[in-house]
Amino acid sequence: MKTIQKTIMIVALLLMGYTTKALALETPRVQEIQQSGTTVTVTGNSVRLRVGPGLDYDFLKWSNGTARCPKKGEKLNYLGESGDWYKVSYAGQTLYIFKQYAKLNGAATAPTYKVQITGTGVRLRFGPGLDYGYLVWENGATRSPKKGEKLTYLGEEGDWYKVSYAGSEFYVFKSYAKLVK
Repeated sequence: MKTIQKTIMIVALLLMGYTTKALALETPRVQEIQQSGTTVTVTGNSVRLRVGPGLDYDFLKWSNGTARCPKKGEKLNYLGESGDWYKVSYAGQTLYIFKQYAKLNGAATAPTYKVQITGTGVRLRFGPGLDYGYLVWENGATRSPKKGEKLTYLGEEGDWYKVSYAGSEFYVFKSYAKLVK
């Protein structure tokens, strides 16, 4: 029931003109990166910025439907990474640019974080919630990182850390992990 109420509230706020960026709470890591001055320089021509990290995601468009691309050499604010994609800020939006068409500047000043597991038998979920499945071995047993193990931090969504584990992206509940440098 709470999920339905939350969804209705978000839809109502969006209809009133709020953007998802206005609703999102910035994590300390994002704030530090933005303050560090780390940027991404566009190295290609007509490079499409996507709303998610992959070719399956839509790209930024002008009102007439044509691709809205940054110019070659333009610098974008760096927000993070997801696989082969840089997460950037452009035209007031959070978007993704393929690393092959961009160069990271000032990366040495960007802090690197890990998520340290603080519990035992912690489940890594496929999405940020208990409704999502979790990682298991072939025999059906839960596959969990060990207590104290540090996973690559990819971001946060509500009460969940987004992490990289065994070459894939998962979510871990914040009560069973902590953010460390």
